[in-house]
Amino acid sequence: MKRLIVTGPRQASFDEVDIPQCPDDGLLVRANVTAVSTGTEIRVYRYIPVDDEGKWLHGGVAFSGGPEENGYSMVGEVIEVGSSVEGFVVGDRVFCAETHKEYAATPAQRAIKLPPEVSDEQGVFLNILGGGRLGLRQGEPGPGEDVAIVGLGVIGLSALAYCSAFGLRTVGIDFSEKRRQTATEMGADLVVDPAVEGFQEQIIEFFDGRGADVVLETASVWAAIETSMEIVRDDGTVAVVARHTDSPTFNPVGHPYFNKRVNLRASIGYRPQDLRWNQMNSMKFTASMIAKGKLPIGPMMTHEFQWNELPEVYARLDQGDTDILGAVIRWR
Repeated sequence: MKRLIVTGPRQASFDEVDIPQCPDDGLLVRANVTAVSTGTEIRVYRYIPVDDEGKWLHGGVAFSGGPEENGYSMVGEVIEVGSSVEGFVVGDRVFCAETHKEYAATPAQRAIKLPPEVSDEQGVFLNILGGGRLGLRQGEPGPGEDVAIVGLGVIGLSALAYCSAFGLRTVGIDFSEKRRQTATEMGADLVVDPAVEGFQEQIIEFFDGRGADVVLETASVWAAIETSMEIVRDDGTVAVVARHTDSPTFNPVGHPYFNKRVNLRASIGYRPQDLRWNQMNSMKFTASMIAKGKLPIGPMMTHEFQWNELPEVYARLDQGDTDILGAVIRWR
């Protein structure tokens, strides 16, 4: 079977490996589509670790320095069911958190059967949508509160989809005109170009002179955290959803931020002790919202490519193509 590997900085290719065996407690899935996480996957494509010592590719995943698989979103057909697995049959259409490849052996407890109302192209974004939902849950906006999203890539737009579904007044901030247009189509009440002088005051004024109750930072640069702390209200919350490998050029606990008593939170992954909103329950909730037509993700699904085009997609994203948002990779 074919699988995508990253073999060095900006070096992506396919190799041929054996189709994996189906584990007793798992499923063998043949990929229909995978999805590109345009932030995380490009960091891996650039071979950038998350720590200064170069030990970690992701939090909890060691950086091998050798070929690395990439991606974490697949929808496919079950072609074999493990001997101890119940609740799945051959032919089921499932989402699983797998990399870009033709076949995956995946734990059954981490696979989700998709409702017929959810297309492959929608369902493959369940994990990516979860990044936005996690950030929103960390920010904890209440009914009637205001949310600003700094960075309108695929994670920022995912968060916006939930804000629109829940009726939260929302501002989107991004340099890209295409991304701002997409945010408007997804229900943002105001979109702002941070290159325009005085954009911070415009946002604060839009939120009745207070600033945002919650700001989600999804741009993966410290300048976006600085913007977030400027536009959040006193005693408000900034949830940092993006992983950062750069360093700050300002003092986040200095003047004027210290006087605002800003609640700064990191949003990464699912807590093991969170039984109510663990990963599986969260993805089932999202799939239900999509099936009912309540999550407006259509505008963010901008591109579809064949599997053999994936290295070219990485190169385009690495070179700054901001028009690619939700990218679906078709395997058959």
